[in-house]
Amino acid sequence: MQYNNFININIDNLFHNINYIKSKYNYSYYILDVSNNAFNHGMYIINFLADKIDYLYTNNYNDCALIRKYNKVIPTIYSGIINENNIFDLIINNTIILIRDKKTLENIITLNIKDNLNIILNIDVNNYNGINSKHDILDIIDLLKDNKYINILGLKGKINEDEYDNFKYIISPLKDLELMLFNDEEDKNKIKISNALKLNYSVYGINNVKKSLFKKEEVNLKQIFTLNSKVIRIIKNIKNKKETYTGVIPFGYLNGISEDITKVYINNKLYNIKKINDEYSLIEIDNTVNIEDKVEITSYNNPLEFYYPINTLLYFNILSTNLPIIYKEYILEKTFNY
Repeated sequence: MQYNNFININIDNLFHNINYIKSKYNYSYYILDVSNNAFNHGMYIINFLADKIDYLYTNNYNDCALIRKYNKVIPTIYSGIINENNIFDLIINNTIILIRDKKTLENIITLNIKDNLNIILNIDVNNYNGINSKHDILDIIDLLKDNKYINILGLKGKINEDEYDNFKYIISPLKDLELMLFNDEEDKNKIKISNALKLNYSVYGINNVKKSLFKKEEVNLKQIFTLNSKVIRIIKNIKNKKETYTGVIPFGYLNGISEDITKVYINNKLYNIKKINDEYSLIEIDNTVNIEDKVEITSYNNPLEFYYPINTLLYFNILSTNLPIIYKEYILEKTFNY
């Protein structure tokens, strides 16, 4: 490999995670959140999802065009801002649009669109971020009754048990919709009328284990990315006739490593990080490690979820450094530039 530092995406782990989720949670449709360039894994990932995932989901407008660079047909739901500057590009890219209020739909209708457009209504019984009244639903139905281009594909919402009756009342005028998306990463247990599950971090390999460093936990999901470096120098020290070894890797603070990560994985063994500098780090190794040996700063063997709090996507920030990403034989150079 020509790179000292690079990221590798393990497709086998990706498939393992998807298959595990499907075996445990039975839905008609599985939706994968690929916001912000697939959480910095690179949108090339969708080349491996065509027969695994039914819909993609993003809140980033630039992602919609990037998705179509790799796949022209996979249905994609966009939940970001909608205006006359982007609506036609979204339609050209065959994007399903999430509607959070009646006013947005009214603005779209005034543009006199003559192309087919599927929409999903976002329902929020608390009115924080979506439609919360039966009256608005009836108004929307009335707005669209003579419009042959705009189609209500489905509904999305977050429902608590004590809100369920009110929720059913709000949506009661809508019948026989294709997509009923009321379950997500935080609540995978199916709500009665839900037929779809939106996923994000589990597919990428976060198990939500309790923070207990290297304690054996039941982990069913496998981190799909490996952050790699290599040993470029070995320093041998002798003190009181005892030999110790320090390995140097060309990966430091400027490359994205932080002091939260305390170990690396070399030749099927974990080693302590001794010191992190701007452009290199020092590893406490033994005499079995050689120059050019691969170093896994984080991987399925040394997952970041053991270092960071549960229920967070923040650790994906380590992927935002401008390193090449390897998908089997395909190399994404500077993949984070849209």
